[in-house]
Amino acid sequence: MADRALLPVVLVGLVFLAMVPVIGIAYFAAQSNYDASSRQINELTIDMIGQRLQAHVGPVRDQLAYISEAVAKGEIDFDDRARWSSFALGTLAAAPQAVGFVVIPVDGEPVRFTRTDRSMQPERRENLPFTDALFAQARTLNGPQWAEPQWSLIVGEPILPIIVPIRVRGQFRGVIGAAIGTSDLSRFLKSLELAGERKPFILAGRDKVLAHPWLGKEQGSADQRARGRLSGLDEVNDPVLAAMWTPEPNEISWLSGGSTVSGHWDWVGDSSHGWIYRKIDDYRPASLIIGYHLAGRESAWARWIVRGILIAGGVLMLLTAIIAIVVGRRLSRPILALAGAARAVERLELDKVPRLGDSRVRELNLANRAFERMARGLELAATYLPRALVERLIAQQGALPPSEDRAITILFCDLEGYAAYTRGRPAAETASYLNNLLARVGPAIEATGGTIDKYIGDGLMAFWGAPEPNADHARAACLGALAMAREVEAFNNHRRSAGLDACRMRVGLHTGTVLVGNVGFAGRVDYTAIGEAVNVASRLEQFGRRAPRHGEVTIVASASCRTAALDGFLWLPLDGRPADVAADAVPLSLLRGRADGQ
Repeated sequence: MADRALLPVVLVGLVFLAMVPVIGIAYFAAQSNYDASSRQINELTIDMIGQRLQAHVGPVRDQLAYISEAVAKGEIDFDDRARWSSFALGTLAAAPQAVGFVVIPVDGEPVRFTRTDRSMQPERRENLPFTDALFAQARTLNGPQWAEPQWSLIVGEPILPIIVPIRVRGQFRGVIGAAIGTSDLSRFLKSLELAGERKPFILAGRDKVLAHPWLGKEQGSADQRARGRLSGLDEVNDPVLAAMWTPEPNEISWLSGGSTVSGHWDWVGDSSHGWIYRKIDDYRPASLIIGYHLAGRESAWARWIVRGILIAGGVLMLLTAIIAIVVGRRLSRPILALAGAARAVERLELDKVPRLGDSRVRELNLANRAFERMARGLELAATYLPRALVERLIAQQGALPPSEDRAITILFCDLEGYAAYTRGRPAAETASYLNNLLARVGPAIEATGGTIDKYIGDGLMAFWGAPEPNADHARAACLGALAMAREVEAFNNHRRSAGLDACRMRVGLHTGTVLVGNVGFAGRVDYTAIGEAVNVASRLEQFGRRAPRHGEVTIVASASCRTAALDGFLWLPLDGRPADVAADAVPLSLLRGRADGQ
């Protein structure tokens, strides 16, 4: 009798041990740890935008404060117009983001400086109808003061104005006003947009756009110049931004608990989107809002589905316990088999999950079939996640890897002529062609310790050194790229022997420090790398179009990658470089093979 009572207890314990890890990965990794990691990565992104804004406008403010102080101390004679002009031009030349400035003395004619002609030009006072109001405001100031953003007809772009009073021996003598261009800010936000699915922005108030990736493009800039004013939220080719201030937004869970950013989410068409932002009060009276939006899958219904999974799992385990107590030893063998299969799932050995046999108990048969479907579903889902990341999640008992700055080596690759190949061919044929190639390239990356981040059309992005640290990530990346080249050659040989078209591939390799961690909110989290080094690797892959062809795969590596990879490889120096790459990326080299010939 004691054995009969003990066996159901042991069986129930095995069921709990088998199911808890699965539920723990599905629920706690997606919910418990999501809030902290999402808050950290999104606050860092907002900080990056805010720091870039401060780095853009701060030097102009500091230079104006320096000019005002130099005049007040008598270091420069405000009445010596020639010397004063030379001093002002030289000082403001250190701040190229100031597209122009105007000096309005209490007595005498104003002068204007526009950076395009680099000279001081007289300005008629009647052309400055706001002078009296400006003087009244400046008399109350002790230093620089910002103004509302506005459109400049002279330079043809939005500007952020700033003024500073001029006093000589305590007597108010005039005002200097500077215009800070914002086109560079839009181009910076455009570079951030390349790092992932985020679309950043800087708003002037709630209804005007000061900087946006679209305005950093030629078409967007031309559209804005044609309007001759600051763009509205619905005028920057961004329907998600246009829908930002919905009447009844939804809260984002991870923003509670003292976050330094604000945000909400809502539906735009058939998709949900989140807006993460922060109001900046450092430029009053200008009311600036910095932030970004990204797509996601968040809804109250989705939240309850996740919670319902946890509740259903608990109910299922309770029912299983009751059944185990009732049937006793009759269930020992099939339940132990189920527990063994669950342990294989826990170890991610999905190919080793056995087929569970039939039982006379209908409920156990249903449980066996449900578990087999769950295992097949997990096996399919595992193809969408980096295996190294999943193994690390299990090793950390479901905790997401922390976001951190880390030196890694990034790889971008792309097929040449794939778009031309697909023309006129059935979708099934082109998909089979690409999948057969990736079936060779993907294992070559993972075999050298690489993590495939994402597939981009007919190419992919991968990196070495994360999530698992690897001091020799650059060397491993070079070995992985060469292994990819061998697989492409084998793939082409097979196709040529069958009378089919072959392919060529470009690869870009760069070693640098990036932010690796989790990006997303609520229902969607991606483990990815963010930073300029990612953009550099992408540009090197594109630069491969201009590089000498070697074999069927052209591998362009940066100087930092070649240095970190150490000896043992054959390199061919390359002339030229892509525009806007980091200093540590050049000179570039073509990776041709291993020195030992393997």
